[in-house]
Amino acid sequence: MSPKKKILVIDDDEAVLSYLQQTLGPLYDVVATTEPGLAVDLALRLEPDLILCDIDMPDVNGGELSCRFFACEDTREIPFAYLTSFVLPEEVCAPHGNIVVRRSIAKATPASEMIRMIEQMLH
Repeated sequence: MSPKKKILVIDDDEAVLSYLQQTLGPLYDVVATTEPGLAVDLALRLEPDLILCDIDMPDVNGGELSCRFFACEDTREIPFAYLTSFVLPEEVCAPHGNIVVRRSIAKATPASEMIRMIEQMLH
């Protein structure tokens, strides 16, 4: 049996992190942080297979983190998606589910659909 894929989730809302750990935990190794300023160092240490990042956070927002991950040679190839309440699930479907050039997942996406989207990003 192959090890679980590792997902780094960055969000300042503990309730969102708890929900994602409960929902995704049976399928993936979910590592969560409310400290966006530490996210790049955490990714370098943990080597996640996917990064899910909130957009609207204090101090360091998701756009800034996206730039930091892309600027780092060791993290730029890790699939990255915004996890956001700024869009509805149906809005993510067009055009190609991207905000700027990054994939996005609406926080209101049903769990089964979120898992399907994650699986697409992991393969």
